[in-house]
Amino acid sequence: MPEIRWQDPLCANGGNACLQIGHTPDGTPVLRETAHPTELITTTPAGLRNLIEAAKRGELDHLL
Repeated sequence: MPEIRWQDPLCANGGNACLQIGHTPDGTPVLRETAHPTELITTTPAGLRNLIEAAKRGELDHLL
């Protein structure tokens, strides 16, 4: 597995649900939960951008 640079966790619920976002050396975005650090989700920069924009617009609120 390539080395991944992780950003500090984005935590909610007092630190029980933390999401980390990072990228591989080739720029591939990667997400993981701190509770399950070996389970990774990879996407494209455009896919991550679309996810973030949809969340900002409230389109994912029904999932909470």
